[in-house]
Amino acid sequence: MSRVVVLGIVARAAGSFYEELPLHVVSGLAHLLAWLLIVPGPFMLSGIYAIGQKAVRGIGASWSTVWSGVREFGGRSLLLAVVIVAGYAIVAGNLWFYNTPGLSPFPATVTSLATPLFVLLGLVWTGIAFYAQSFLMELERPGLRAALRNSFYLTAVRPLQTLFLVFVALIALVISLAIPLLLVLLPGFLSTLSLTAVRALVAGAAQESGRGSVDGPEREA
Repeated sequence: MSRVVVLGIVARAAGSFYEELPLHVVSGLAHLLAWLLIVPGPFMLSGIYAIGQKAVRGIGASWSTVWSGVREFGGRSLLLAVVIVAGYAIVAGNLWFYNTPGLSPFPATVTSLATPLFVLLGLVWTGIAFYAQSFLMELERPGLRAALRNSFYLTAVRPLQTLFLVFVALIALVISLAIPLLLVLLPGFLSTLSLTAVRALVAGAAQESGRGSVDGPEREA
């Protein structure tokens, strides 16, 4: 059942992405150039998510949509990127510490427990990172803590779907690395996939729990 749900999400995301393909090409090139300057990268990524946000709602996007997303969410997107990188650094640092001979003062039994624990935390953090930007832009009262909290909740209540979606994203990344020209389109596809997943999975969770959303109503454009 989880795979069926994920396949439906991927299909809808692919359709929404294709509808805005020309704009994704242009914004993807701008995003790639922005990352060369490092700091502007997350700002431009929020503009790409704004395209996906319109597309998944069946609303036509334009270049003004990109700039609107950058102006409204650019600063918070940059802060979110810093938090995500910091989270991965903590996980990677602990894995390195516990698995470097002569560095860790703990016995092998502790290492055998710590390693899978931090691998699991890394997977959970990847799920949170996959949803976070979408929640940042979809919530009625967008904020960094609310986005991270909702991302954790969705990862926790939909672990299999999240795992499958992350696997799809990884496949898209591998294909893009094999065919570098596709790297221009990768942010657009992943953003549309994340937004579609958030809206679909939150709606499913709301139906099961009887609530309107994970944390308040979704933010409408």
